[in-house]
Order: sequence, then structure tokens, then C-alpha cells
Amino acid sequence: MVKRAGSGTRATEAYERLRRDIFTGRLTPGQRLKFPVLCAEYETSPSVLREAFTKLAGERLVTPQPHQGYTVASLSVAELTDVTAARVELEPLAFGLSMTAGGDQWEADVVAAHHLLSLREREVSDGARGDEWYFAHEAFHAALVSGCGNRRLIAMARDLRAETELYRRWAAPLLAEHDRDPAAEHQALADAALARDREAGEKLLRDHIAFTTRMLLPQLSSGDNPAAASADRA
Repeated sequence: MVKRAGSGTRATEAYERLRRDIFTGRLTPGQRLKFPVLCAEYETSPSVLREAFTKLAGERLVTPQPHQGYTVASLSVAELTDVTAARVELEPLAFGLSMTAGGDQWEADVVAAHHLLSLREREVSDGARGDEWYFAHEAFHAALVSGCGNRRLIAMARDLRAETELYRRWAAPLLAEHDRDPAAEHQALADAALARDREAGEKLLRDHIAFTTRMLLPQLSSGDNPAAASADRA
């Protein structure tokens, strides 16, 4: 007799498929996620999908709608502009405080996180960044602010980064078009951290955060889907 996978395993599989389809633009921002359609397409049950949606909602990739289920998170010029404005003020502040107050362990954490991100960067081919790169990228940015000594600042910076994850994923195909070198930017941030150069580090981080917004705003303003456009070119 064939042994069926447990509900937890099925929910994980559904979550991973849905997440991939959102990041690649197959499921578009604002699209209503209809249970009957997705149950048939993903060959699973409503309860499994609900479990997957709950996890995706925690990552701000889907949005619960009262009495209507879920929709893919919407992207907008106003939202991206607001989140970026908050990030460029708060995250460099936390980074600056880390450079002032962070101890030896903070430096070690920054070095370790940057080394892992550098390893993942070497694995990138044709601009295609997988989950492992994004996990390492988040760990590096978390390490930069982790020595500030203020748990609320750290938590707010983390939450703002989470809100921009989908934008960040969609911006990846635009890197080559804008002659951007994320590896060099991350190296400069790590160098500033170890040099305790607060003025330079804060400016580098502000520019680093704002660059993604500058790349995406023309596409969002025109209604284009960068992820879908990249898939079409491929």
C-alpha cells in the first residue's frame, strides 16, 4: 500500500510551490487565490492550502481577505516608497549604533554572515538567485544591525526588510540592466562595519536600500511585472 505523506509534509510542499509561483510572477500581485482552482492545480485539500497560506501570510506574500480567502500581496508605488522611506531612516540608524556599540562578537557575526553571503554569490548564474542567497542576504543585513543594543530597532528593521522581500526578488532581473553589483555593495558595507566608519557605513546602507526602489519604480508606475517580463525574456 502506498504511504501517503502527512498533512505537514503536504502543507510544506504546497507552501513551497505557491511561494515559488509568487516569486516568479506566475501568481500575480493582487490575484485572488481561489481554493477550488488551486486545490485542483496543486492536487491538495483546502485544509492543506490554508496551512500554507498562513505561513505565506506571515511572510507578507499573501494577504487574508475577510470572508474571501486570500490574495497575493499587492505591489504599489506608494507602498514601496513608504517602506523605503522608513528603511533608509531606521536601518542605517541601527547600523550606525552597532558600529558605535557593537563588540567583538558583533564583528565576528558580520564577518561570518558576509562570508556566507559571498559563497552564495559565487553560486549565482545569469542573475538567478535562489532561496539560499536570499536567506544569506537577510542574515547579513540582520548581522549589520544586531549590535545596536536596541531590540525594538532590530525588530522594526527586520519587519521592514520582510515587507520588501517580494520587491527585492522582483528587482533581481533588473540588476544587469542597471549595472548593479550587489557583491561589491555588500563588501563595502562589511568593510565599513569593521572599520567602525559610521558616516560611510550609514550612507552606503541608505544608498544600498534606495537602489532597489529606483530600479523598480518605473516598472511599477507603468504597470509592468518585472518577474513576468524576466520569465518572458528567458
